[in-house]
Amino acid sequence: MMYLKAFLLSAIATFGFAMIFQSPRHTILPACIASGISWVIYDICRDMYMNYMLSAFLAAVSVGTFGEFLSRRYHSPATLFILPGLIPLVPGAGMYYSMTHLIAQEYSKFIEIGAQTFFTAAALSIGVVVSSNFSRSLKRVKLRKKQNAQ
Repeated sequence: MMYLKAFLLSAIATFGFAMIFQSPRHTILPACIASGISWVIYDICRDMYMNYMLSAFLAAVSVGTFGEFLSRRYHSPATLFILPGLIPLVPGAGMYYSMTHLIAQEYSKFIEIGAQTFFTAAALSIGVVVSSNFSRSLKRVKLRKKQNAQ
């Protein structure tokens, strides 16, 4: 039940951002589903006591993979699915708390939370790049098989 709630809340957040980004209407529902699944993956990883970076990385790989798959399915750019799907994963609270500690001159907490936030954001970007490169390599393999078959 907890994962269903997380799925729905992530999908609703993605819907809002997809509307703000003016995504085409036929891409909004699949982007919401991909985002919900990636957030559930993030929650499951956190429940398995994985660190934030690994959880964010695996969730970003999943949203990137779903985005690449959906881009082929709906003949649209993968960005339309990936960008709204990443929004719920962005460590906004970490950014807020790190800046709060900086203003309060609590530098050790600022460095601790800021580093965690930075590395989580880096894990998100690396996860999307990994899934994109994996998708491109699969395209090349399929193209080579097709060329060799002729």
